[in-house]
Amino acid sequence: MIIERPHFDRRALLFGMGALSLPLGLSACASVGSSAEATPLGLDRLPLTQDVLNRFVAAGRLPGLAVGVALPEGGKAFVQAGTLDFGSFTRADRDTLFRIYSMTKLITGAAAAILMEEGRFGLDTPVADLIPEFASLKVATNPARGLAGRPAVNTMTIRHLLTHTAGFTYAHTGNNAIQREYAKQGAFMATSSRGDAPLPASYDELITRLADIPLMFEPGTKYEYGISIDVLAIVIERAAGMPFGAFVQRRILDPLAMQDTVWRLREGDAQRLAALYNYGSNGTGPRQPVPNTSAADLSRPVPIPFAGSGLLSTASDYIDFLTMLLNDGAGGRRRIMKPETARLLRSDILPEGLTANGGGHGFGGWVARVGHKRAGEFGWSGNASTQAWIDPAHNFAAVLMMQALPYRSVNVLDELRPVLDADLGISR
Repeated sequence: MIIERPHFDRRALLFGMGALSLPLGLSACASVGSSAEATPLGLDRLPLTQDVLNRFVAAGRLPGLAVGVALPEGGKAFVQAGTLDFGSFTRADRDTLFRIYSMTKLITGAAAAILMEEGRFGLDTPVADLIPEFASLKVATNPARGLAGRPAVNTMTIRHLLTHTAGFTYAHTGNNAIQREYAKQGAFMATSSRGDAPLPASYDELITRLADIPLMFEPGTKYEYGISIDVLAIVIERAAGMPFGAFVQRRILDPLAMQDTVWRLREGDAQRLAALYNYGSNGTGPRQPVPNTSAADLSRPVPIPFAGSGLLSTASDYIDFLTMLLNDGAGGRRRIMKPETARLLRSDILPEGLTANGGGHGFGGWVARVGHKRAGEFGWSGNASTQAWIDPAHNFAAVLMMQALPYRSVNVLDELRPVLDADLGISR
């Protein structure tokens, strides 16, 4: 295990003493470190970023939040502000636990990339080669009206699962006949409140439930955000010959020492969990606690480790994961995947002629295409407004950890990104 040993100097000490005069909950310290050390540098490195975080807390918009950055010159920086909850005295920091929801998808995409590197399957391998239950899939003739279907013409591939072009959907993103059937069968993301059946007890059971529900469209013909990354988990299980969660732990989380990235809240960790609120559709409240997301709820055994939405993580852990992707598969002294695999993972692999919300798509995350403001970036977000991205052209990565539903109801990201660029000396 790598231990970051702090190095103190007189200027940092004086700054830290001055920070004691700030109102509780605001932070005036950005810590910067590498694998060898973590040096408090105050506002020297990311002052504009720190100011944005402080303002959201001071205005009462959020109880607390944290940002981790893999710096262009090497090393890591963290800025944070506020506390774990309104009225709490525990400060948010790099080790605060956040529900990252769909940022889990990037980790699942990396697991698929490792198996692809080993030759277990390819981008265009038919999914039915590993999930024979999908050999006779149907496509709905009119999903708005019913579940009537016809045999699928196109072959569903691994590429389609990775890019949400397989024909699946989510139960909570609409109310057509297929989405209602997902809810009825319990085939929905772990955090959904819809559903008449209990969550599946295994990925095999999830696949059995999905096999009889028609697809929304022919594979490879449309982008529709949905449950395909959870379907990818059983591809990983069967290709690896071990449970999905065990494979992720062994090949990604353990080698990167991501000890705080978990599907189930561990005993004693409740005091590190950030509070989650629903702020209403326009972000102006009144804010409400979110059912089924408390520390007690998250401490219960999970039926399956949901590949598309299930993880808890910290700014410290997740920036280590992003740094590995940025460094072409190298995580510290460990190599998680070959350089060419990491570059493929973050490249645009969408079927020809398609876009994903106007851009491209890689292994579980978006890819900004040429003509976009940030072409070449790769990343993904979480339902509670978390965001992660890497910028290979400018050699940095960043993660925003916060907890606000619906997604971007409290819009920190639009203010954060330009000031982070400015702190890093990047012009767009």
